[in-house]
Amino acid sequence: MAVPPQHPPQAAASGGGPPSSGGRDAPRRLRRGSWGMVVQRHAGKLLIGCLLAAVAAAVFGAQVSDRLSSGGYRYSHPDTQHAVDVLADDFHIAARANLILTVHDPQGMRTGAAASAGRALAQRVREHPGVTMAADPWSLPQATYLFTAEGRTALVVVQLAGDDRTASATARTIAGHAVATPGLAVDAGGSALVGDELIRGAQSGLERAELFAIPLTFLALALAFRSVPAALLPLTVGATAIALTLAVLRLLAAVTPVTVFALNITTSLGFGLAVDYSLFLLARYRSERMAGQPLTTALDTAVRTAGRTVVYSGMAVAASLVALLVFPVYALSSMAYAALSVITAAALSALVIIPAVIVLLGPRGDRLLLPRRPATGGDLWGRLARSVTSRPWLWALPLVTILCALAAPFAHVAFATADHRLLPETSPARQATQHAQDIFDSRQVDPIWLLMPHATTRDPALAAYTNTIRHTPGVAQATLLPSPPGSAASVVRVVPAHPSDSAQATDTLARLRALPAPAKVLYAGGTADRADTMNALAAKVPWAVGILIGATFVLLFLFTGSLLLPIKALIMAALGLTVSFGVLVVVFQQGHFDHLLGGFTAPGYLEPSLVIMIVCLCFGLATDYEMFLLSRIREEYLKTGDTRSATITGTRQTAGIITSPAVVLTTVLLSLAASPLLMLKIVGIGTAVSVLIDAFIIRPLLVPALLALLGQANWWAPAWMRRLHQHIGLDEHAHPPALPTPATPSAACTTARSTSNAAAKNPIP
Repeated sequence: MAVPPQHPPQAAASGGGPPSSGGRDAPRRLRRGSWGMVVQRHAGKLLIGCLLAAVAAAVFGAQVSDRLSSGGYRYSHPDTQHAVDVLADDFHIAARANLILTVHDPQGMRTGAAASAGRALAQRVREHPGVTMAADPWSLPQATYLFTAEGRTALVVVQLAGDDRTASATARTIAGHAVATPGLAVDAGGSALVGDELIRGAQSGLERAELFAIPLTFLALALAFRSVPAALLPLTVGATAIALTLAVLRLLAAVTPVTVFALNITTSLGFGLAVDYSLFLLARYRSERMAGQPLTTALDTAVRTAGRTVVYSGMAVAASLVALLVFPVYALSSMAYAALSVITAAALSALVIIPAVIVLLGPRGDRLLLPRRPATGGDLWGRLARSVTSRPWLWALPLVTILCALAAPFAHVAFATADHRLLPETSPARQATQHAQDIFDSRQVDPIWLLMPHATTRDPALAAYTNTIRHTPGVAQATLLPSPPGSAASVVRVVPAHPSDSAQATDTLARLRALPAPAKVLYAGGTADRADTMNALAAKVPWAVGILIGATFVLLFLFTGSLLLPIKALIMAALGLTVSFGVLVVVFQQGHFDHLLGGFTAPGYLEPSLVIMIVCLCFGLATDYEMFLLSRIREEYLKTGDTRSATITGTRQTAGIITSPAVVLTTVLLSLAASPLLMLKIVGIGTAVSVLIDAFIIRPLLVPALLALLGQANWWAPAWMRRLHQHIGLDEHAHPPALPTPATPSAACTTARSTSNAAAKNPIP
């Protein structure tokens, strides 16, 4: 038998407008220990302390970009790194070259003055601090592949020491001297210079984001609030969160490598979440004031309800981004640290600055924070919600069909590790690297190295092993190099039949790994590095997915007490993400619509680390929006026990709160998409599409349709889960009204269908 819903006593209201500034705004005793009471007593100190901390953090973190790196997208297996070191020390082989110099003379580079100048250049490079190894065709007569066929161009291959940031700085210095060599035309490329240009491009993208995003964000907020002072508050929260995060990044950069793209993530998330959290708090406060509540009551209610949702929403977004920490590449882990820092800073800043300003302004602040005319957006969303919940199948089926069609191209995705093609075509490093690949045989320049640390060429089994390698499919050449004096190691140089960065070369490497060998074999070279990275990322994907699903499910269950609502949220988040990746495949892999983004040459693949980052980021934002929506729906459901009316009310009151921050966040993300760097374009477009789909289609339309279809089953959970939620649930309200007698989802869904049919016949006015 159903238990009638518990109706909490409603606060008295007198009229639809804000109260006057008379005696009814006298201070009201807040609940002991509540955050509202703390802010009421210490508003000035809290606000000044927060702003001073932000200023100090901004000063401390102002030069953080000088300490950041462009790399971190490749994983170096310990065995591969050991092979690279032995090859450099014992065999003088640059198995991980990150700087290349193409040296050209129209008269030829093999002999004469040009050859002497080239040899001298290579020697100067070899003696430069930070250079581990430099190979050139003049000191290695057998390296004829370092000359072009006609002999007019030579290649100097350099391996630099240190981390990515150090290598980029060394490469920049060497390139500056090399290109000025008199009598020779020298171009410099390679991954170290590509990384150097990525750093400058990321900084340029950040400046562009600040230049365009801040005024556009202010405009969007002013339109949303219809109040300039109210629009300034979220910007203040965002600036505070970003300043605090920059200080954290500088501290992190002192102990671990941090990618420069963490700055772009910090700016985007900082403004996006600051607007999100500030708008949710302000909207609830304004709603209570417009309902006639005294200032202290309205503030306490806003902090107690919306503030609670902000905390749990921040936890949900943070839990999603924690999944980045399982991957063994520092680009993802450092972006996770940046995101976790800015999420925490945005939530704390919003919970301090917004209530403190409200308290300090007092009743006179209503003229600044409350709109001069009533909002109309809620009426539009309310009408849509009534239509959707009256005919849920009519809305759900077309929407799901359209989203699945947009997601379909993702089935053709191709992944590859980052390279020079992520730079704009005008980039000198990209042009030099691509030119070297065009005129030299990459299979010869970057072969597969098989190192046996404890087997010398005197071992007769090595000759048979080398012969087996020669007859392996995909192998063009295999040469057993003589062991140098005093070395206990041997090396087989394998030239694949396909370019070293191709999928076919990776398959060849896999066949070589499967061959029985007379001793332990370590693999090195560009093909091995790329395979190590892809394998390392793929091995951690199940763990990351488990964290995403597990953390989201647990938080939403603790938040709602339902079994089905977390499952529904996971499906909706996955659907929105897949649509985003479908768009990325069409635009950045297949190259369609590139003219709309400033023109670029599609690399033909998606970089897996970027995809992983977008997944975690967008999954967290989707959960953020879901919590905002469900918190209001659940609050109404606890009052009425009617799922449909709660869905309509909750959607009407939160749709604008979700879409306005989504527009602001999209503005910031699209400013990243205007960058010439493909990496920033991919992150900006991928995240923006996911945010827009989620905020304008999934949350206000598809989710209400599904809630209407499920009806009372939305709140169903097994008895043991209900008991668990009673003890540890994140809910300060009374528990929801008891459901009718059906105790299983199928029975509850039967009730839901009858409720939906009745709603269609008798829609709520």
